Amino acid sequence: MALKNHGITADTLGNIMLGAGTIYKNLKYTSEGSGTGDWSGTQLGATSGGITFSYEPEYLDVEVDGATVAVKGLTKQKVAETASIKGNMTEVTEGVVVDALHLTEDASKSVEGVHKCYTTKANISESDYLENIAYVGFTSSGKKIIIILENAICISAFELAGENKSQTTFEVEFTCTGSLESGDLSKLPIYIYYPQEAQV
Repeated sequence: MALKNHGITADTLGNIMLGAGTIYKNLKYTSEGSGTGDWSGTQLGATSGGITFSYEPEYLDVEVDGATVAVKGLTKQKVAETASIKGNMTEVTEGVVVDALHLTEDASKSVEGVHKCYTTKANISESDYLENIAYVGFTSSGKKIIIILENAICISAFELAGENKSQTTFEVEFTCTGSLESGDLSKLPIYIYYPQEAQV
């Protein structure tokens, strides 16, 4: 086989990711049998400035006397991992504000038929964790690449800075957490769905 001076193949154009993608919450696939079905969830809202998925493993460097170089299978031991999805929201919806600030409704302060009032809580509750947060991106050929982080909670500060002649955006960052119900607290529930050739 002759070695090439580039990595371009006949499939390259169709595998390039285009656009910012979309953030969904509580995304799930419902099967209708015989290999058919579809994804459903709630869009978090419109973004401006892109979306970032971040995964970072943490390693322990095991030190053993006599070894003066890194040793395969010994030197790097994975001891933890973190994962998050971050986006700059430009659409201020009720849902994203409640999810980002972990708010609870204060009906006594609501203005009936005009405004619903929310307030902060003294502590985080189980209901503040989303079933999942998901990034949905598309390749140039229209294939969906989906990254799902389960038990997601927003960990970013919330800051709105309005300015004349400027579009207001605010950052949200959701991190993945483990759960006692899963029984496995050695890894995070991170799932990456890559499309099969016959699917778009």
